[in-house]
Amino acid sequence: MRRAGVRWLTVALVAALALGLWLTARAQNTTPPVPTAPASLPPDAPKPPYKRLTGPQTLNPGDYPAHFPYPDEDDSAVGASEVHHIRYIDSHVRFVEVAYFPGVHGQMHGHPWFSVFAVDAPVPKAYNLQLDPDKPPLRSAGTSPQGMPFPTCATMNPQPPHAETNLDTWPHHFYRLEFLRLDGKDMQDHWKELYPHMLDPQPAVKNVKPAAGAPKFSEQWPYPIAYDSYKAAPNNYKLLYEDDHVRLIEVTIRPGETENINGNPYPSVIAMDAMPLDPKSLLIGQGAGQGAAPKGFDVPTCSTTGPVAPHAVHNTGTAPIHFYRIEFKRIDGDGLKTNWRQWYPWMAKITDEYKVHPYVSNYY
Repeated sequence: MRRAGVRWLTVALVAALALGLWLTARAQNTTPPVPTAPASLPPDAPKPPYKRLTGPQTLNPGDYPAHFPYPDEDDSAVGASEVHHIRYIDSHVRFVEVAYFPGVHGQMHGHPWFSVFAVDAPVPKAYNLQLDPDKPPLRSAGTSPQGMPFPTCATMNPQPPHAETNLDTWPHHFYRLEFLRLDGKDMQDHWKELYPHMLDPQPAVKNVKPAAGAPKFSEQWPYPIAYDSYKAAPNNYKLLYEDDHVRLIEVTIRPGETENINGNPYPSVIAMDAMPLDPKSLLIGQGAGQGAAPKGFDVPTCSTTGPVAPHAVHNTGTAPIHFYRIEFKRIDGDGLKTNWRQWYPWMAKITDEYKVHPYVSNYY
């Protein structure tokens, strides 16, 4: 109970800090997902040393590169809430939508936890200012599925504070699944402590049998929608978040369990912080791309996949198969360059407000 209490206190602290900065801001009116600074910065770029934030260090204290030796106020959802939007959070993960809109001079911020990036669009011209250049983030890139330019994925250790400026005409937009705790090898022997709910009895769910002639979901996934993962196999697929662009699904297959027949209609990024999946697994599908853990670490890892045909996986191991799927209902691709205002009206509103009332920098 003590361990669970600490995790929930962390979640509560992060949420409270993010809300506090949001209220303050209102009062004041194939490609790497994080671009690096060009060889020569624009002449108007702020020069180091940059102002450092102060305060408690409780989110992931310890030494870089496995920990985050910076104040809680440096967390992205607090220090740079103008471009980091929390879409989901629990005691294990936080799902963040990142949107550096055109022209924004982002605030200095960092990322306290290991992350998996999910990217479905090209990166605009931009530059990054590093608070501590001697602590570069450890990033491993993952390739897109065979025959597809997107999605791509990447993994990264806790990232020291940085500030990105978007120099282009479209947003730098991607998603970041942050692991507030890495399961790693603990998953094998301690999964009952980490996930006691996995021991709960599961209701009997019959395999779906779509009626003859049932309409197909799409040309890319020519199967009845009844086979969609969280509908066909609710004991194994939990929908955590969904909007018109993406959805986040938690996947669990308990030891000795066989999932119901189900499929995955959309291209996806798979984020794993425990046992890696076999590249040939039915859970990934054919032609999947792979992304290694950050250098020097075993997890997290990532994979990319196109739509996956209906299948049923049996877990022969002694620990659960557990991971997350970031599914793209729409791949933005190059279309983001011209359609971003239509697709993301909330981002267009923030952009227009920023032109009138730019944020006061937290690092000048």
